[in-house]
Amino acid sequence: MSDNWVRTRLRTAEGWLDFQDYFVRQRCAPVIREIAFAGADEARPQPAFLKALAEESLRAVVICPSNPFISIDPILALPGVRQALRACAAPVVAVSPIIGGKAVKGPTAKIMAELGFPLDAAAVARHYGDILDLYVADEADADELGEVGVRVTVTRTLMLSLEDREALARAVLEAAGWGV
Repeated sequence: MSDNWVRTRLRTAEGWLDFQDYFVRQRCAPVIREIAFAGADEARPQPAFLKALAEESLRAVVICPSNPFISIDPILALPGVRQALRACAAPVVAVSPIIGGKAVKGPTAKIMAELGFPLDAAAVARHYGDILDLYVADEADADELGEVGVRVTVTRTLMLSLEDREALARAVLEAAGWGV
């Protein structure tokens, strides 16, 4: 995302922790009260990344179903990235990491709850806000996605096999207008 150092820091009852300490040594046990990205304000996005977002030939930007708070937000925290995504001619599509009120893996659900977010797919779409043109969520969440402020496509998003991965990729690309 950048050639500069950006550290994910988590404020807990025990004070500030580096993400690796929280994730590896403490096995995600401490309750998170705040997340900060030390150095993000001074860091610069990798120039090739910004150039790619500005390309006329770009057909889609896909935010994979990853933890929005510790995987995607560090990228979005860099100066100019949100603006570049909003200005991008290609549709920006996010795939929900939440299925039926549960995270598929990792501490996403725990982090959402501790930061006061509802544990649902709609909360993730709202968290991304104005950078999205399209949100892809699982069929299990179809009834809760009416008020996310962006076009929604519902499909099966759980990837247990290569066929599942390929089917989701096709659904995302088709929804983004690729016509696969």
